[in-house]
Amino acid sequence: MKKINILILTLIFMFSCSTVPVEEVDSQQATTVDLTSDSGTSFEAASDPMSDLDIGEPYVKIYFDYDQDTLREDALSDLLKVSRLMKDNPKYTLLVEGHADERGTREYNLALSERRAKAVEDFLSVSGVSSFNVEVVGYGEEKPVDNGSNESAWSQNRRAELFFIK
Repeated sequence: MKKINILILTLIFMFSCSTVPVEEVDSQQATTVDLTSDSGTSFEAASDPMSDLDIGEPYVKIYFDYDQDTLREDALSDLLKVSRLMKDNPKYTLLVEGHADERGTREYNLALSERRAKAVEDFLSVSGVSSFNVEVVGYGEEKPVDNGSNESAWSQNRRAELFFIK
């Protein structure tokens, strides 16, 4: 008898909850606000600012400190410029290649280079660039700019290179 009463109360509770009307919510459209643009200055724009780019060469190189994947302050102005270009030219894709110096294991450097490229992608995403327009790859220590084994060479190899792709 006790089980039947519990069953009846459960059914009553279930049916009473199902008759509550569902409230309709209007669809909301997300908007992006560009906090990086200056309202008083305009970005120099030719008829197509991307027309003079050398697609095979990196547009900009972002350098990192030893064993770090955080962006340095000196890279922010270059990244803001890239962000504006990408937002003004959504038909382009940006390839971000992460690199590391030769110190550390191959696996560690590969992961570090991917984190560096991802840090650039994250910054661009926060500044309003669609993540669909950014591709990320990490090469580790496989593509050094300088083959030397000193701090000068290593500092040139700790980088992310940004390429525009049509």
